[in-house]
Amino acid sequence: MFFSSTVRIRKEIYLSDIIKWTNENSGFLTLLLFLVTLFFGWISGIFKHLRHRPNFIFNLIPGPTFCCTFITGRKYESYDTKRTAIVIYLTIKNIGSASSQIEKIQVGYHNHTFKYSFLWFWLNTTISLKDFGHTVGDNLRHYPFLIQKNILLPQNNITYLKNGQSASGIVYFEQSESYGGFVPKVKNGKVKINVKVYDIYNKSYTKTFWIPIVDLDYAKKFNEEFGQSLEKIEQGEIEEWKVF
Repeated sequence: MFFSSTVRIRKEIYLSDIIKWTNENSGFLTLLLFLVTLFFGWISGIFKHLRHRPNFIFNLIPGPTFCCTFITGRKYESYDTKRTAIVIYLTIKNIGSASSQIEKIQVGYHNHTFKYSFLWFWLNTTISLKDFGHTVGDNLRHYPFLIQKNILLPQNNITYLKNGQSASGIVYFEQSESYGGFVPKVKNGKVKINVKVYDIYNKSYTKTFWIPIVDLDYAKKFNEEFGQSLEKIEQGEIEEWKVF
């Protein structure tokens, strides 16, 4: 009986001390509660941001996808100068939980100047002077561009992808005139390329492919101006723009 009474008295004393301390330090407790709430809100926001972001996946689809290295007919000292051009028919899909823009696309390849095979020589997209297409029987098939606008096709380019949305089209690359080992390494008639796609947040998505190496005559079956963009831009005069 005496023991239980003592315990009850001690509990009442402890409780009264807690109440007294709480009343005397209410400002501190309010600040502490605010900081704890702010911390958990910050953590929650981080996880929400990590979940709410775009995620691009891409692949090659059947169509004009190849690499071509050709001699320009000029020389640098005693070396023949060459030009490399690459075209890929790409489809990109956003499987993330946020929308984003296709900001930039690059392609890389291994050349003979690199001692180590893990290094890539990167090319940026180049404006093609003409559309890509080929004849199928008596019909002419045109391929849409992914980034630039087609001359003969009326559709608008879709580069802003919502979640679950995809876009497909031709992406074209040209390398400036070069000589020596600045050409792609070829293995069994194919070139290994690394495609890198950037979204609007500068996040990059990469994937490697093996694509065929072809001669210039074959490439021009799809585009008669294949491999000529940089030469005409770098060396040609700017012509007067006319409205037809």
